[in-house]
Amino acid sequence: MHYKLVLQSHVDGLTQSQWSVLPPSTLGREEDCALFIDHESISRRHCQFYLGLDEELIVKDLESLNGTYVDDRRIDQATLMPGQSVQIGACVFTIEFSTSPVESIAPSKPAAVKKLPVETQAMQTFTPVPLREEKSWWKKLFG
Repeated sequence: MHYKLVLQSHVDGLTQSQWSVLPPSTLGREEDCALFIDHESISRRHCQFYLGLDEELIVKDLESLNGTYVDDRRIDQATLMPGQSVQIGACVFTIEFSTSPVESIAPSKPAAVKKLPVETQAMQTFTPVPLREEKSWWKKLFG
């Protein structure tokens, strides 16, 4: 299964409008995030996309300041379905699923970044919650 975030409307400061999601992926405005989106409303490590036990796509908020929303509801963690709206900071995306390979979408890294002294901090990690054992929702949907 292939996943893509598609920006629903223009956001000042963003030149890219879609991102391939290759779980597990962290989305944030830190350069080392797999899904790098340099926007002031997005936390350095805002949320994470990963696959559940039934290979369903799950988004987990990483205690971001502005929150992560699915269909206008603030979430800590949610299973995503095709066509759902995902708001990350001020950016609203539609999640798209496909069984065919997603075309390569180049990351939106800045051309040059001025390096400043940075203090390091321990990063909190999480363990996904095991889900019930049954046939994957996408297998029911796509056969």
